Amino acid sequence: MNILVALSRFPYPTDKGDKLRAFYQIKELSKKHTVFLLCLSDEVVADKHQMKVKEYCEEIKIIRLEKKHIYWNLFSSLFNKSPFQVNYFKNSEMKMIMSQWIYKFNIDVAYVQLVRLVENIPFEEDIPFFLDYMDALSEGMYKRVHFSTFYQKPLVRIEAKRLKQYEINASKLFQGYSIITNQDAEFLPKSVQKNMAIIPNGVNDYYLQDAARIEKKYDLIFTGNMGYHPNIVAAQFIVQQVLPLLALKGLKLSVCLAGTSPSADVLKLQSENVLVTGFVDDIKPYLLGSRIFVAPLLSGSGLQNKLLEAMACGLPSITTSLANKALGAKHESQIYIADTAQAFADRIEYVLENELVAEKIGNEGKEFIKEHFDWSQTTALLEQAFEEVVEKSLQQ
Repeated sequence: MNILVALSRFPYPTDKGDKLRAFYQIKELSKKHTVFLLCLSDEVVADKHQMKVKEYCEEIKIIRLEKKHIYWNLFSSLFNKSPFQVNYFKNSEMKMIMSQWIYKFNIDVAYVQLVRLVENIPFEEDIPFFLDYMDALSEGMYKRVHFSTFYQKPLVRIEAKRLKQYEINASKLFQGYSIITNQDAEFLPKSVQKNMAIIPNGVNDYYLQDAARIEKKYDLIFTGNMGYHPNIVAAQFIVQQVLPLLALKGLKLSVCLAGTSPSADVLKLQSENVLVTGFVDDIKPYLLGSRIFVAPLLSGSGLQNKLLEAMACGLPSITTSLANKALGAKHESQIYIADTAQAFADRIEYVLENELVAEKIGNEGKEFIKEHFDWSQTTALLEQAFEEVVEKSLQQ
C-alpha cells in the first residue's frame, strides 16, 4: 500500500508520546509498504533528525508553523467552537499538499494522528481516511481541571468540552479509527467503539536488551516530557509529598527527573539530592543507573511509554492504578500499585530493603513487556485495519 501519514509534529526525536508512536509505526509500516510523511512543526527540525526518519519514508514534507499564524489562530479560538489545539495546528497548506499527494503518489489510505489535524484534511478526496485518536483527549483534559490553578480552570474546562464534541464529530468523517487502549475507547461514542481498532504502543528492542550492570546513582527515577502537565504534577508529588515521608523514616533518597523541556515548576524541584536532567539523548543509562522507577500519574490518560521503557529495562516499578489500568500488569507480581503518597513511600521503602523482591518484580515486569508490547505485533494490527478500510472503499 501507499500510505500517507499526517502528523502535527515531526516524529523525531521520540521525546513525546505522539512522536514516539508515529516514529515506530512508520518504521514498521515501511517494511511492507511505501510511506509518505506530511507533518507540521512549530520549530526547526535538525537535518540529523530528518535523516533518521527519511530511512523509512519515500517522501517527507515539513510545513513550518509560523508564530504569527499560531497566535492568530489561537486568537480565533475566541470566536469559534474548535478546541484550542485544533486552532493551533490549523493550516491550509497541509490540506492543499495532501490533496496533491493523493493523486501524485496514488495514495491508498491516509493515516491521520490526533483529532487536532481534522480541519487540515481534504475529506472531499476519494480515498479512505483513518484517524488515530491515540487517547481520549477530552477525558485527560477533564482530569486536568482538578490540578489546574484557579485562573487555568475555566480554559481547561472549555478545552475539555470542545474536545469532547470534536471527538464525536471527527468520528463521522473517517472510514476507520484506532486508539491505544480499550479504557480510552470507552470514553468515545458507542458508534465509534464498535469499529475501533485497539492498537497498543510497543517498546524499542533496545530497552529489552541486557546490558552490563552499572553503578546505581539514583534511588528513584521518573522520566518523560517534563513540560507536560501530568508529568509536572507527578514530579512535584514525588519531591514534595513522597520524599518528606521517607525522610521521616531516616531515608534521604536521591531522585532523577529525566526528560525534555522541564517547566519552571520542575526546575524548582532541583536540589542536592534531586537531579533535573532536561533533554538526554539516551534515557536507558539513567534507568539502569536507578534502583526504582516511580510514576505517580494522577491525571492524563492512555498507555504510558515511560512505564514500558522502565519495565523493559528490568527496573522494579511503582505506579498508580490509573496508569496501570491501561498497562494491565499484575500488582505485586509485575508491578506495584500505589495511589497515595504514604502508599508510595511504603512501597519504596519495602523494595529498597528487599533486593530479592526488587529483582523478582523487575524480571517479571520485563517478561510482561516483552510478551505484550512489541512494535511489529502492534503495527501488524494497524496494517490489518488499513487493509479493511481500503477493501471497503473499493467495494463502494
